[in-house]
Amino acid sequence: MAHLRLLRWTLVTTALTTLPTFLSVGVARAQAGPGIANIDCGSAEIFQPFAFIDHNYGGDPHGQNVTAMIRGYFMTVYAPDSGLPPGRIGIYDVSDPRNPIERRYYSGADTNDFREQHSLPIGIIDGKHFIAIQTRSGIQFWDFTDPLNAFVAGRINLPGVSGGDYENVAWQASWQGQYLYVAGGNQGIYVIDAADPTSPELLSQVSTSETGGFRVGPLFALGDLLVISNMDQGGRYAVLDISEPDDPALLDQLGNAPRMYAITVGANHRFYTAGRDGNFLIHSFSDPTNITQVRNALIGQDQLYTAVQDHFVYLGRQNNVVKLDVTDEQNPQVVGEGTLNRANPDHGQVTPMGNLLYIGNDHGTGSAFFCHQMGQDTIPLSPDTIYPEDGATSVSTEARVSIVFSDFVNLETVSTDTVSVRPVGGEPLDGIYTYQFNHLSFSSNEPLSDDTTYEVSIPAAGVRDVMGNGLAEDVLIRFSTGSTVTLPRPEPPPPVGGAGGTAGVEPVNPTGELGGGFVVPTGGDATDGAGGGFVAPTGGAPAVSAGGSGAGGSPPSGGAPESSVPSVTPATSSSSGCTMTPHGGSSAQIFALGILGALVGFARRNRRCL
Repeated sequence: MAHLRLLRWTLVTTALTTLPTFLSVGVARAQAGPGIANIDCGSAEIFQPFAFIDHNYGGDPHGQNVTAMIRGYFMTVYAPDSGLPPGRIGIYDVSDPRNPIERRYYSGADTNDFREQHSLPIGIIDGKHFIAIQTRSGIQFWDFTDPLNAFVAGRINLPGVSGGDYENVAWQASWQGQYLYVAGGNQGIYVIDAADPTSPELLSQVSTSETGGFRVGPLFALGDLLVISNMDQGGRYAVLDISEPDDPALLDQLGNAPRMYAITVGANHRFYTAGRDGNFLIHSFSDPTNITQVRNALIGQDQLYTAVQDHFVYLGRQNNVVKLDVTDEQNPQVVGEGTLNRANPDHGQVTPMGNLLYIGNDHGTGSAFFCHQMGQDTIPLSPDTIYPEDGATSVSTEARVSIVFSDFVNLETVSTDTVSVRPVGGEPLDGIYTYQFNHLSFSSNEPLSDDTTYEVSIPAAGVRDVMGNGLAEDVLIRFSTGSTVTLPRPEPPPPVGGAGGTAGVEPVNPTGELGGGFVVPTGGDATDGAGGGFVAPTGGAPAVSAGGSGAGGSPPSGGAPESSVPSVTPATSSSSGCTMTPHGGSSAQIFALGILGALVGFARRNRRCL
């Protein structure tokens, strides 16, 4: 009885101590805002501005660039063109995108240091949501866990950054797990340890002589690769190896391309260039040591920025926006175009979200939502490219996993349950999730283990895009830090029912070369102690037996002695006491509450058990 009393008290105290953790996870992931509605777009709204977003605060700036959905709210940063101050932040309820409602407006000494934003990278760390905002002196890290009460959690001034437009500037940032990469124009690339956004640390500054010899603007960290280009000059590109995250190494560069403004990276190792003289270029870095041009298509007009969704590329041009179908890369087709219908426009920064497109106009004459397809968005979300690739070997133990999704991801649906990185047969790793431009990355809190196979698991019923669309099917890939990818051990066959059973066993791994494993008894009922339990095969490691004295429960010869715990047999009537029948819950919170309730009720019914 003493050992039962200890066991039951341990279960009660464990449930009590872990319950707050389960509940706090639920609180941390509760969506703060209503999200964005998946509206039914009509023909009158296709490539027409149907809702402008602006503020009414005196002489504050009205220009906008990239935007984001953060904790269920739409966020935009107001700032003038050409990297000038000051800046402001607007938070909007877009549960009806046709009628956006301002919920919060941030203005003050911190935002006075803002410049126009070319990225709004988000980091999810210990249940909190942070955004890295480019400033005229470096980076500010804002805590947006509660978007209606956001605040500056940390900041870092970067050497050489002094408020420039294309030079001496924090022009764009890419957050990948623990590391934030910042493009500094002529200052090269800054690598920041952002694992603790309240205390960021500059790890290194990499000069342009080491990154291809051009000023750095757009940059995108994907797995062990960093794709970069210059901006507003003759086209030059490079791919860097960041397997040593704070020491980027040049793999390849390409120059003498048409005059360009910016690039973005899409699926299948492609990047897309907006050309200032009408050229739209597609390049491949499938072989990161050999950047190749796939297509140079003359789309026309002065192009500034690009964005990718599904098999479409959106070009924000000076005077309008166009949607390109790049299914046939050799023949990109314009399938839609529209304009803000405002004086002195700049349609440069384009952000697709489902069937909607937001145009950020940094000239300050109006920014708005468009529809770019009829009806609602019902296209499943897709993880189009994953870094490292399926089957990759000799992956660095410092590797970060990056996923290029087909659409804007609802980060409220991202967790270790929905996007997990784990050793084969093991539990999901804890770490940091980061996101920008449909790129979701993960880095483990601890280095990966040597010579180990890992899985990236994305179940269909998990992560969703901002319009509520999930994956069409489960996705699972494997990579290894060793020389081979090891497949998981096959599932054991279920035990055969019957009373008593025999001593025979069916070894799942009879040689024990993976450390023993387990074997399944051929007879008996594994739940009532009559048929034995799990035992170690010959040459394997000890197993824990839940069996009693049934004939199938004896260890095989040559195996290590098994350790055992007492079996708990359900009582047949309430008078014999202490009966529990657990039921699966739909979440960790329900499970914890169920265990706690059952144990407390059990204790109250029969105090002698405690």
